[in-house]
Amino acid sequence: MRQIQKKTLEKLFSRLMSKLQNENIESIILEDDLYRFIPTDEWANYENDVILEGSLYDDIDSLNKLLENPQHICTYVDFDRFASVLRAISEKINPVSGTSNPNST
Repeated sequence: MRQIQKKTLEKLFSRLMSKLQNENIESIILEDDLYRFIPTDEWANYENDVILEGSLYDDIDSLNKLLENPQHICTYVDFDRFASVLRAISEKINPVSGTSNPNST
C-alpha cells in the first residue's frame, strides 16, 4: 500500500506544468477523440475484458466548464477526465510508438 499527500500532488502538478513552460508549449493539438477506457474498479482484474470508450473532446469540454463557471461542481469523474487528457498529451509529445510528431503551438 502507498499513500500520497495532497502537497505532493501539488508539487507534481507544478513540475509537470514547468515542463511544458520550459519547452514553450502553449497548446497541444489532439486529433484523436475516442480512446479505450478501463474503469478504475477493473484495473486490477486481468480476467475481465471490460473496456469502454471515452471521448477526449467531451473530457476537455467538461473540464472547461469547471473553469468557465465557478459554481459548476467538481467531481472525482473530473479526475478521470483530467487523467485521460494528461495521457493523451504524453502520447502526443512523447509517443510510445515513436511514430507521432507533436503538433504543439
